[in-house]
Amino acid sequence: MTVDEYNKAVDMHSDGVYRFILKNIKNSDKAKDIVQDTYEKLWLNIKNVNFEKVKSYIFTTAYHTLIDLVR
Repeated sequence: MTVDEYNKAVDMHSDGVYRFILKNIKNSDKAKDIVQDTYEKLWLNIKNVNFEKVKSYIFTTAYHTLIDLVR
């Protein structure tokens, strides 16, 4: 994935990921933190993520980050 594709993925999916997390934890600040952590993990793994599958990667990573927070 390129930097431009990363930026496009952030623009396309940030709101949806935030709403998905917020629906599950009901805490706006924690939801924002999870979204931030999700995009940080994507950035660190940018070379290994295919842009066509980025939505799945983002939501899966956000879900796992949420689970880690709840534990």
